[in-house]
Amino acid sequence: MNKKIFLNELKKELKYYKKINTEEIIYYYDEMIQDAVDEGQDEEAFIANLGSIDKIIANIIQDEEFLKSVEKSNTNSLGNIVNGTVRIISLICYYFVLAILAIVFVSIFSSGVGMVIQSLFYIIIDQPTSTDLLMIIGLMLIGVGISLISFSLIYHTFKNSNSIRLRIIRKTKEIYKGKR
Repeated sequence: MNKKIFLNELKKELKYYKKINTEEIIYYYDEMIQDAVDEGQDEEAFIANLGSIDKIIANIIQDEEFLKSVEKSNTNSLGNIVNGTVRIISLICYYFVLAILAIVFVSIFSSGVGMVIQSLFYIIIDQPTSTDLLMIIGLMLIGVGISLISFSLIYHTFKNSNSIRLRIIRKTKEIYKGKR
């Protein structure tokens, strides 16, 4: 099995475990396999020596120290990226993605707040009938819901910010190595 298939299968199996940061594990194994190949080892033989995907996942689940060491290793690895170009390109992509997401979240939040404000003005200025009032209250609740959705999106994006960064760095390295 080659690295791409191995990492895809590992990622597919890890998605069932919410407490495990999938991108951290994928990045760790990607780096480990790449280091072995760079040292002259056969990629498929090295992957075969790692064991089955099920065995790897069982070891990950049982060993919390392993998860901590993976996180520490990834942090050190990111700090020691050999090629400065990859680091610069991946950081530009990372901040570009975050900027786009921030614009989207602000737009969603503004839409929700705008619905609430417009509904309040309509209630205050036009003196709506009881059926109109029910519709306006419904629109206000939708506006509040949209605003809350934007806060949820912001929370989950920043919570998973490190996973996004690792994915961008890994993909940038793959693209960069493919063009060399």
